[in-house]
Amino acid sequence: MTDLTPLALPAWAVPTAPRRQAVEEHCVSIRAAWWREELDRRELPGERPAGPSLTRAEVWAPADDVFTLLWRTLAWGCGSHLRQSARRLDSIAEDVDAARALLTEAATASRVDPARAFALMRPGRLNTFRFFGPSFFTKFLYFAGGGEPDHPCLILDRVVATALREHCGWESLHRIGPWPAVTYERYCSLLARWARTGGHAADEIEVTLFTRGHLRL
Repeated sequence: MTDLTPLALPAWAVPTAPRRQAVEEHCVSIRAAWWREELDRRELPGERPAGPSLTRAEVWAPADDVFTLLWRTLAWGCGSHLRQSARRLDSIAEDVDAARALLTEAATASRVDPARAFALMRPGRLNTFRFFGPSFFTKFLYFAGGGEPDHPCLILDRVVATALREHCGWESLHRIGPWPAVTYERYCSLLARWARTGGHAADEIEVTLFTRGHLRL
């Protein structure tokens, strides 16, 4: 494994915009009607996404139950591309009570232990919910923090992973995953260290790795 101790945040990945602008107002267009119809058809609980778009701040806003947070997360994460979304909903619908218990436990763990939270969603070599892999469930673990700047869980997807591998020196990091829990823990710790050093929140760095790293791919 790459020794992450000497890795420094590249100048191009240093956040420059205020967190409110870069993170809280990060907006994605969604297909709200599709989510309402598909959730209603499966009689799944939780508030349905509404409106043509969602910002990060709207996703992490307080919710009455864990499913409301999940639907917001999935709608934001999918945007206008709904590939595999129906299968994700089918996986949740197979056992709603078990899903509620697991998601609640993972959300709670996300606030203190990224590795445990990740392992709950991917115990071993398979995801807990089919078609709901790390690129999506780390979004859920991130948004479960309610927007707290020091929340320890962050989004890890193939764009961020590739930027870290190709442009930040993490040569052992697989570009597309799936990643084990220990790798996720190392990732969150690395960005937290970079954030402390530069006086930023870790999710600001995740955003710059995604947006600017995407341009470098």
